Amino acid sequence: MPITNYDQYMPEVSGKGRIAQYPEQRADTLAAAGAIGWGRAVQYAATNKNRGEVYNGSRKVVGIAIANHYAEYRSSNINNSITGEYVANDAVSVLRKGIIWVEVLEDVEKGEPAVADNATGDFRPSDTSTTDKSDVVGVFKSSASAGGLAQLEINLPQY
Repeated sequence: MPITNYDQYMPEVSGKGRIAQYPEQRADTLAAAGAIGWGRAVQYAATNKNRGEVYNGSRKVVGIAIANHYAEYRSSNINNSITGEYVANDAVSVLRKGIIWVEVLEDVEKGEPAVADNATGDFRPSDTSTTDKSDVVGVFKSSASAGGLAQLEINLPQY
């Protein structure tokens, strides 16, 4: 039977930090050095590369925090629109290769290169006027307005 309704098999937008497409993905696990919001860029902690923290511009982006697959256990209202975070010492799944939903701080268009914002760890187009940003970390696979969610494809090297 042919697929006639995409949402029947995989809903289009399911939340920040959720995997957008499943083929070919790679992730590492780090211990959270502090709070890390789902869908935010992650860097290694300065004193221990087994720990991760929200990207702040002091080191390279090593991936994007994936939403907990078992849902946010600190909330009493579990649903797809939940925005969660890891807390210190949680095991954080960090996507290095794949497509993930992220929050954008400016309007973005499909095909634009993406950078991480030093202040928030969220994402902007690479041609942003903001100077406190990472190098290009991937490409937007969908368009979105500022404050919305867009698909971001990354394929980061091992550091």
